[in-house]
Amino acid sequence: MRTIMTLGAVMVLAVLVTAPAAPAQNPLANARKQLETAIFHSGELAQRGAVVAASKTHLQHTLNCVDGPQGPNFNAAAGDVCRGQGNGIISDLRAAEAAGVRGAGTALKFVGAARTVILQALASDDVNLVQPYAAAVSNQLKQALAALP
Repeated sequence: MRTIMTLGAVMVLAVLVTAPAAPAQNPLANARKQLETAIFHSGELAQRGAVVAASKTHLQHTLNCVDGPQGPNFNAAAGDVCRGQGNGIISDLRAAEAAGVRGAGTALKFVGAARTVILQALASDDVNLVQPYAAAVSNQLKQALAALP
């Protein structure tokens, strides 16, 4: 009997040690981390160079962070730079708002505005339009982050 209990304890420990780490289920922390990643892609990476395709790729990364893998504009082929950070900024902010997190509703409004601008930018093939759109997106996302505790 003692051998069975010891074997069971070892098996449980092995499962705990080898189980993949899931993102923290704290929607506020998840939203903050994803916002930081999206701000980097829209505010830094999308601003570099003169090739519109590169700027649009980083804006698609930003949109993937905003919408999350279940979102209507998520494009897995572009890459999921927020993978493992949460369920998408909008989804995590909605969960934070439902949990009564102060500022989550305001942050959602800024993220919604950013999402609209991203979609406009992705429709353009002019780097001289896409990069200023990306800067506007970054500013909206920074305001969303600032609205959170």
